[in-house]
Amino acid sequence: MNRDIIIGDTHGCAEEVRELLRLVGWRRGVSGLRLFFAGDLIDRGPDPVGCVRIAREEGAIVVKGNHDEKATRYLRHEERRRATGKSNPMRPPPESKKAQWEALAGEDALWLEALPTTVEVRPGWLLVHGGFEDVPMGKQRDDKVIRCRYIDPVTGSMVGFKEGSLEQPPNTVYWSERWRGPDNVVYGHAVHSLEAPRIDRYDGFACYGIDTGCCFGGRLTAMILTEGGPDFVQVNAHAKYADLPTGVLAS
Repeated sequence: MNRDIIIGDTHGCAEEVRELLRLVGWRRGVSGLRLFFAGDLIDRGPDPVGCVRIAREEGAIVVKGNHDEKATRYLRHEERRRATGKSNPMRPPPESKKAQWEALAGEDALWLEALPTTVEVRPGWLLVHGGFEDVPMGKQRDDKVIRCRYIDPVTGSMVGFKEGSLEQPPNTVYWSERWRGPDNVVYGHAVHSLEAPRIDRYDGFACYGIDTGCCFGGRLTAMILTEGGPDFVQVNAHAKYADLPTGVLAS
């Protein structure tokens, strides 16, 4: 039986990743067994480089998260600044985060930068970090699918947050409420609960939000996908590494 193991946002929680991999019986090279991550390997937790190294060393298939994208974009600007003297247009992160970003070896950063934004896990199953706008798949934009949470119910376009806020913007709906398949979607990015994945079931398909806020003291979730359907395995966070921002629990 083929088993696809999909792990939600790790955010630097490398020890929890190792524990979860042991719990689900992951072994690289076993026929029919594949490992996926839903993005945002870095930031917030104690060992973001460790999470990147685990994913690379285990041959995992990973989609790019918004934190991964922001870090690699900053590092790319810094590389250009050193080479040309042109200033970095991005606001520098806090020193602790900056140190974590700069600890990524050149190959790790290049690997993160090259990650796809969407992958087909198996026929009828898509993996994305954020979500999808209510537009045809051919018109989805990479910069949106790694960040999408809320969309305008009329235009179907992503609606961003006000600066400094993670509260749901007025007159919006969560993207999965307008997803019409035909594929099932597995995604991270938005913490709906510190305990259980969010599952939105529709006629013949479903959307599964598997970020259960490990870095905030919640759980790290793995979705185990087989021909019989999905199942979930979780480990508790070993500690609370970051405070839960107001509004981060998506409605």
